Amino acid sequence: MRFLGSLAALLTAGPGDWARWDAAAREDFEAAAEMLGGQGGRSTWGAGQRWASVLRRLDREEGSYSWVERLLGRHEPDRARQAGLDIAAEAMRTWRAAPARLTPTFSKLLTEQPSPLRLAAAVVVCASLTATRLAADNLVPLLAEPALSTTVATALGSIGDPRALPVLLRTLRTGARPPRLAGALAALAPALSDPTELIKTARDVLAGHQDPCHEGRSWQSCPAAAAVHALAAIGPAARAAVPELTARLRAALDRHDPTAARLEVFALQQIGPPATPAVALLRPLVAGGHRDADLAVVAVLAITQDRAVAEDYLDARPEQLRRCRIAPHLLAWLTDHGGLTDRQVRQMNHLFTQPGAMQVGVAATLWQHNGPAAAPRLLAELPKYLDDDTFGPTAMAVLGAMGRYARPALPHLDRLIESPRRTAVYLGDPDAEMRADEQLFDLAITTRALVRDTSV
Repeated sequence: MRFLGSLAALLTAGPGDWARWDAAAREDFEAAAEMLGGQGGRSTWGAGQRWASVLRRLDREEGSYSWVERLLGRHEPDRARQAGLDIAAEAMRTWRAAPARLTPTFSKLLTEQPSPLRLAAAVVVCASLTATRLAADNLVPLLAEPALSTTVATALGSIGDPRALPVLLRTLRTGARPPRLAGALAALAPALSDPTELIKTARDVLAGHQDPCHEGRSWQSCPAAAAVHALAAIGPAARAAVPELTARLRAALDRHDPTAARLEVFALQQIGPPATPAVALLRPLVAGGHRDADLAVVAVLAITQDRAVAEDYLDARPEQLRRCRIAPHLLAWLTDHGGLTDRQVRQMNHLFTQPGAMQVGVAATLWQHNGPAAAPRLLAELPKYLDDDTFGPTAMAVLGAMGRYARPALPHLDRLIESPRRTAVYLGDPDAEMRADEQLFDLAITTRALVRDTSV
């Protein structure tokens, strides 16, 4: 009760009284940690998590770092060190500077002898892309430890570190279902100089997992889904896997469940012309008007490189399109392969008036088709999306392509970059939200450099 009272007092105290209540909370912490968050309690929150929450609510960034460094000292008891990890995890989810500030402290802990505390520290580090990148050399030795290998491998794979490949392939072959496996393989695949071993393993997995991986909360941990995502990320070099992907598509069609093969259709699209054997299966989906016909249209277009596929689809749609999830992609492809007709230009212009996915989706095409003349329209809309985890990356890519013509957007990029707190992203998982902000932040840094430094 004294510990909880100290935290409550902290929330209402002025900065001049923080030291007093900090000391009171620390004095009672270990006794409270034994009672809070255990079995039979009314709350799952432990003492360290409660303390971390108070520091966050008070926006005590420097205070959080100070407590982490103090509590993670070797001389501290395990309960205090666990509280340090709880505060560190909350700090990294809240403030962008936290991974860089805390990684040196984590690195010391990661080199200690194996223990539950070191395992917990590795989990905290691996939750952050930035911390993983900074602590990569300290994490690599942990790939050899069974208790940590999968967690560490998925984290290193997510930053494109090829040292994670052996463990990820072993995980894929065993059929284990760790979270983030598909994303880790997809991020790692483009970084491999030779993806042969990954392609072979993915093909073996697809041959051994005939059941579909329906979309849902757990699809990213499905071994077959992870294999398909890896092949999609590899692209045309994964041509050897076309028979397995085609077989899974055929099986889904035989079950009258083409939705189950969405991932395979996407992978065939990314492989492109080498996936020609799949066209015979995809065309009936297009002609049959299935609800996923538009995904099949994009795949057939990527494989056949036939303008008529895109033109016929767009010709059947009105000029004033309100929403069409593949129209932006088709218009972009046509722009790159011969240009747009007058009607398609009108479709593009109308889509840009539709806020959200349509507007952001055609922004690059609008720039490519009209050049600098489109800059005022783009600059009036794209900055609105910079802090959106769904649309922000596309908006930044367009601003980067605009180069010096996007310089009026620099204040918007600066505001995003200079915010000490993470961008609010709502994914239902605080660690996933942290990673989404890290990706937005890195893209904003890159985009700002392209816009500010380019002369074209």
